[in-house]
Amino acid sequence: MSFKTDRLAALFPDAYSAREGASSLRRLLDAIGHELMGADESVKALLKSHWVNYAQDDALDGLGATFGVERRRLADGTWEPDDAFRRRLKAVVPYFTGGGTVKAVAGAVRSALGLPYDLELFRREITPAGGDSTGQIAALIQALEGLVRVQEFSPKPESMLSEPVTRVADTSEVTVEVAFASITQVYPRIEWTFTKGGGRYLTLRRLDTGEGLKSKAALKMNPGETLVLTASPSGALAASVGTTDVSSLFTAWDGTSAPRLPPLPGEATHWKFTARSAIYDLSGFDDTEGFDTPDFSVRIQWTRYQHLTFDVIVPYFIKRAVEDIQRQTGYQGELFLFEGLPLEVIQRVVDQTRAAGVKGMVHFSLNFLEDHAALEQLSGLLQHRYQETQDVSEVVSVGSLSTAVEDQNMREAFAIGGVFNISTFDTSFGFE
Repeated sequence: MSFKTDRLAALFPDAYSAREGASSLRRLLDAIGHELMGADESVKALLKSHWVNYAQDDALDGLGATFGVERRRLADGTWEPDDAFRRRLKAVVPYFTGGGTVKAVAGAVRSALGLPYDLELFRREITPAGGDSTGQIAALIQALEGLVRVQEFSPKPESMLSEPVTRVADTSEVTVEVAFASITQVYPRIEWTFTKGGGRYLTLRRLDTGEGLKSKAALKMNPGETLVLTASPSGALAASVGTTDVSSLFTAWDGTSAPRLPPLPGEATHWKFTARSAIYDLSGFDDTEGFDTPDFSVRIQWTRYQHLTFDVIVPYFIKRAVEDIQRQTGYQGELFLFEGLPLEVIQRVVDQTRAAGVKGMVHFSLNFLEDHAALEQLSGLLQHRYQETQDVSEVVSVGSLSTAVEDQNMREAFAIGGVFNISTFDTSFGFE
């Protein structure tokens, strides 16, 4: 009995006794109602299978396949249960459905490389039960975050070269229009090169705000020299000619304040540069300035941060980079949870994840890990010498030795009388 059966019985007139429980028609309508109830349950299950919160078994696997997530096989050989798989899949879905955010792009690229989708979820999975993450795990998560870097507003180097100078009386001047849009203001690098004649009393001014610089009388530019103007992050001027610092030879436009280089505002602006020729009572006849107005060119270089752009920076040798992280942090677990995609596909992953109207570019970095740890070592040389003499000498000591010698030699002598002062004593001459 079901409400489906009741609704079917209500369609028949009372004469058919469709409401009687024992009638044949009632039993027939009850069987039909039971089938209709089963069909309703199947339709409800089909509708629920389209939602991560309610899908089960194969339906949940199908939803995971849509985002490239597969059910994991656990250590005991069984498949990951629906509840655990559902929690992991729900952590992945926001990266795709909420595309356009930095977190979404980084997560999509990280997953395409085979690394965890959600590092916070990964941290909870590997953190020992009953405690917060250890220092090793915190260092591991921080290193994994640094593998895929998303830099908003892609930087692009820009450069502009001035037109030929215009001469007004004893002054040469040129105006440069910078009309490139940027997300933020930056300080440019200005190369001011004098090609003919020298220059004095140089001025630089941004016409829309009136900010600018003036050189003092002591600064003289010779033909062939280039004045380079840059600024610190705070805007303080740094000026040099070759290897010589000439920052002290400039003042602000008011002539008294410390010199500061005007920034590029990120919108259209005009810059005016002027230089005078030789100055009476200041220039010498032996100088190279000349009395004609100088010729010069100006090159402005800066980094423009573009609207609606971002860069994704990924290590080219991703496996080597992950091995370095494991070696540095001491983590021995598996970090490649999924089968990574080829590097040439990463750009398509970014295109699928980025917001509409936004341009994302993938850049591969070549990072080679080198050990720059300084090691101090103190060493000493000790020399020890031991000399042993093994010369052998033999000594024979003889005490008192008495030997009897008997001489029985017999000799005969015949002496001839010697002559005095002629015969010698050692001969056989005699004196008798």
